[in-house]
Amino acid sequence: MKYIYPKLLLICLAFAIYFNNKSVENKDLSHLSKVNQYSLLVQRGAFHFDSFKIVKNKISHIPGISSNFETATYNENSQTFLDSLQTLGFFKKLEAQGFWNLKTHYGSETSCNSQLIVTLTTNGKSKTVICDDYQTDCPELIKYIEKKVVELEGNDLKRIYLPG
Repeated sequence: MKYIYPKLLLICLAFAIYFNNKSVENKDLSHLSKVNQYSLLVQRGAFHFDSFKIVKNKISHIPGISSNFETATYNENSQTFLDSLQTLGFFKKLEAQGFWNLKTHYGSETSCNSQLIVTLTTNGKSKTVICDDYQTDCPELIKYIEKKVVELEGNDLKRIYLPG
């Protein structure tokens, strides 16, 4: 069978392929909107009274009102943008290591406490873990979170522990 308009057939075929690929790309984008949206809030007590917040690929350091540090790094708000894959990997690691299985409160019998509060939120699911004393009665995962968040923030903020 011989085609009457071979050039017209090639043009129609090219348009069909182009629009078919476009609809696949749109479906892929709609799938990406369903990806988990994580946020993490880490609040440090004792001499720090500061907090760190990670939302999407941005980490913010919010110094406390009663911060005892004279260094400008500790007393200024800061924002740092992170690699999206690194951030997602961090959140997935927290879930894999059992964040959702932790107790909500870890008490302490010591008198000089350095409190640490960690709140993880994803797609309407939220959990807050409170450790009365970071040094003695805090799970290793919560200590890891605080250390990693300070590292991700990038201003080399050290945890200061002064036992009473």
